[in-house]
Amino acid sequence: MIRRAGRRSAAMAGEYGSLLSRRISGALLAALAVLWVSGVLWLLLHYLFAQPGEFGVIRHPLEAPVLLVHGVIAMLALFLLGWFAGRHTAAASSGRRVGSGWLLTVLTAALVVAGCAQLFLTSATWQANVAVVHEVLGAALLLPVLAHGRRASAASRERDAPRDGRGAQHQGAHHAPGRRRNARS
Repeated sequence: MIRRAGRRSAAMAGEYGSLLSRRISGALLAALAVLWVSGVLWLLLHYLFAQPGEFGVIRHPLEAPVLLVHGVIAMLALFLLGWFAGRHTAAASSGRRVGSGWLLTVLTAALVVAGCAQLFLTSATWQANVAVVHEVLGAALLLPVLAHGRRASAASRERDAPRDGRGAQHQGAHHAPGRRRNARS
């Protein structure tokens, strides 16, 4: 029953792997890369380059602009993530990477909630605690994203490899690059 629902969802999502889907995926990956780099850069500036001053801590002058870029790209990434997730989850719901996809979903949701909570919490203690959660999750999220992507590219290569009638892969035959055989991920 679950496999049938997955196939139906894939059909409703349209041609997964289409040019639009690849463009959305590429834009999302670029936004996530900029988000991660700007977040790590902010962490370095905030914790390693702060200096004690006469009236408190003197922050690095690039800390505020890097944080602004991080916030703006976060809004773009949320938009792209919502757009991509609608197609990706429906088409990939019957695939083999469902577990790592759910892990990414839960971690990303916690990261977004922690990031937004920093803007609205009024207690300095709560704000500091949520900031640490956001910083740790954000820095660590790179590993599950890479693992999910690596499994996706391996599954894509396996799926795109030509097969003979018995299911064995042909060694020398190739088909057009970038074309997918079916709508499932």
